Amino acid sequence: PIRLRSSVVRGFGRGSRELGIPTANLSREQIGENLFDSLTPGIYYGIASIEGRESIYKAAVSIGYNPTYNNTEKTCEPHLISPPSDVEHRTSSSCGETQLEDFYGSILRLSIIGHIRDELPFESVEKLVEAIKNDIRVTEVKCDEETEVMEEEKVW
Repeated sequence: PIRLRSSVVRGFGRGSRELGIPTANLSREQIGENLFDSLTPGIYYGIASIEGRESIYKAAVSIGYNPTYNNTEKTCEPHLISPPSDVEHRTSSSCGETQLEDFYGSILRLSIIGHIRDELPFESVEKLVEAIKNDIRVTEVKCDEETEVMEEEKVW
């Protein structure tokens, strides 16, 4: 696994506002520019925790340039996924994306465990949202299959 630690910083604001799927943007400087720059763009799965909280979240992670938006700045944006029993934060959509309260400035620990797909441009925001929701579903399945690695990463 690739382990990253960073405070949550403000991004473009599209995840929550435009897509309805919030992400926790990580700081390039805090991760370390060499490590950050070496991360291969793509969509990944893993687990995350917010320091000072007990919860461990599955995470669908986007690393790259968000080609649908033609970004020139590379980002690392995990979407934290609460357990299905967390009805307060899980939505009732097909993938049950999680809507947590803002936690800007909090320290996030992220373990990237595996690759889902390459980063792709989409012809519309609707197609992008559809792909992200599928990535969330795939993340849940993959994390459930990787029980040994998941348990090891929870203690990090």
